[in-house]
Amino acid sequence: MVETRRAVGGPRNKKVTPPVFSHEFIIQNHGDIMSCVLMVFIVGLMFPLTSSFAGVFIAPQYNETQQVVLDGNEYSYSGYKNGILDLGTIFFYTVAWIVVHAIIQEYVLDKLQRRTHLSKVSTFKFTESGHTLVFAIYSIVHASQLVQEIFVGLNDFKKIWIGYPDDHRFMSASYKLFFIFQIAYWLHQFPEFYFQKLKKEEIRQKTVVSIVYTVFITAAYFLNFTRIALVLLILEYSAQVIFHFARLTHYLEKKSISKPVFKAWNVVFVLARIGSVILSVMTFWYGLRQSELPYIDASIGNFNTTFVRLNLLLSIVILQLVLFWSFISFHLGRFRDTGKKDKKRPAAAPAQPKKKRNDESESEADSKSLKKKN
Repeated sequence: MVETRRAVGGPRNKKVTPPVFSHEFIIQNHGDIMSCVLMVFIVGLMFPLTSSFAGVFIAPQYNETQQVVLDGNEYSYSGYKNGILDLGTIFFYTVAWIVVHAIIQEYVLDKLQRRTHLSKVSTFKFTESGHTLVFAIYSIVHASQLVQEIFVGLNDFKKIWIGYPDDHRFMSASYKLFFIFQIAYWLHQFPEFYFQKLKKEEIRQKTVVSIVYTVFITAAYFLNFTRIALVLLILEYSAQVIFHFARLTHYLEKKSISKPVFKAWNVVFVLARIGSVILSVMTFWYGLRQSELPYIDASIGNFNTTFVRLNLLLSIVILQLVLFWSFISFHLGRFRDTGKKDKKRPAAAPAQPKKKRNDESESEADSKSLKKKN
């Protein structure tokens, strides 16, 4: 992972290789180290003695067959449930996201950064937008395919809460892996703090975001509220795609593209916040209330109680309000900064006496030249 760059007009720069197992060695080669860890589990699938153990980390667990009766006919449906063994799968794909992160950084973002001259703060924001943009695009594509499997049309909108928990706890392999990938991605951010050598301020900022995503997605996955989480994630990542694409083009000095995209993000962000609140109220306040239980029944995966519903709804609404408040405060700060800049411009503008001096010097030069001729 260590790259030797050519000096301008000279030979290659010889970099001193850090000692093995030192902090610098691990940071420079963490992509290769983590890929070796993945290969240990993948090779374990090839041997009968270790295949069952390695399969717990790689393949989705809790595959069961359910009998469904439709129009008097009985059908069998194979699906996956959630459980404690999913933690091993989450660990494996967390390591996989670290490898993907290193590949995107080395082969895409580093090459783009060489074309620009960014400060350390701008470089941090540039790399953050690059990684988030790739992940958000993947999430929207994957989630859109899952939505098409669940909702045939607009009339099936009530499937967000109808059939809970029986129809919600059984997931297809792609559906289950989507949420495992989501949890693993936001968990992989924490070791990246060490690999990227982030500062305390940068760590605080990314820690809050990673914890919020991890807690909400994990709660939705293990409490079987995955359908509402799927729709909310599509709304959230749609706004993220527009924002991070606009910020990337801004740092790449493509302002003709970034300005209209930022304006589009202002609209989409507000619509995403409003849509998230409306969907959450319809699901947790109206929809799931029709089939709620007085107590939690973990054996059948039913967590639809008044306490759980109201707390989940309150958490989502508070999160949307916090995001909307930060959005408003950000734009108010920009408005104040532009107002201060406009006030400072007239004070430094007048420079007319210099022109008069230049005119006087030119007239004196002309008079001297006339005297010489005479």
